[in-house]
Amino acid sequence: MRKDYKIVVADIDRTLRDRNADFGEINRKAMQELHKRGVLLGLASGRPLWQNLLKHADEWQLGFQFDFVIGLNGGEVYDARKDTVTKLNLLQPETIKEIILGMAPAQCNPFIYREGYMLAQYEDDLLRQSAARNKNESRTVKQLDEFWEEPVGKIMYRTHSAEEMDAVVVPLAKKIETEDFFSFKTRVDLLEFQDRRNNKGAAVAEYCRQNDIDINDVMAFGDAENDLEMMKMAGYSVCLCNGMPENKAIADAVTEYPASEDGFGRWLFDHYL
Repeated sequence: MRKDYKIVVADIDRTLRDRNADFGEINRKAMQELHKRGVLLGLASGRPLWQNLLKHADEWQLGFQFDFVIGLNGGEVYDARKDTVTKLNLLQPETIKEIILGMAPAQCNPFIYREGYMLAQYEDDLLRQSAARNKNESRTVKQLDEFWEEPVGKIMYRTHSAEEMDAVVVPLAKKIETEDFFSFKTRVDLLEFQDRRNNKGAAVAEYCRQNDIDINDVMAFGDAENDLEMMKMAGYSVCLCNGMPENKAIADAVTEYPASEDGFGRWLFDHYL
């Protein structure tokens, strides 16, 4: 394999760390070594930028800021050198309404991100757990039309089990998809809707375009459906061994260790650095 990739970009949850777990020392050393060699480093998350994505560099004690950070599965691109945020293809009010009403038969609690907080139809254990895990404020609507008062990056549905997701939520989501929006799972119990033009791969490509970098000079790490386009688009892609079968199938390599054991950093030291 090549040893001269200009960009390394990675998903966060279940790629750089396991759910609710700390960022590991081997991952830290791998990123510091990449930075020392002049490689541009990026994060690509399904979460919004305001959800402390720019603070991870300090939290993980890297000693430098990431060169770029992608939020909302490609709906936001932060360029650290230019100190700019580009927002891409938000879901418009009429589309939000179509999705919320179309998913109503699933009897599943929808929630969206507004600047600084999560907004849901009603409060339940899943919402409380998500808010606590991500240290977010959560609110509920008084009227359903509050969901489509303004554009949003994505709409999310959590379930209590993978069985409920696959038997009820996914079939209905696929039924209401249009040429403008689509749905995908980011975990076995979490489904998201967003504009078809948005994905992490398109956002990485936009960053590359703005900075005159060939997409083939990108190495991408991921584990879930929302990482697929980024992994397909990159010059080289690596799936964590705890990742979904779809991601492993299209990856150029699969790590020997999971995210909970610094699979990202171990793979880089064993095969690249």
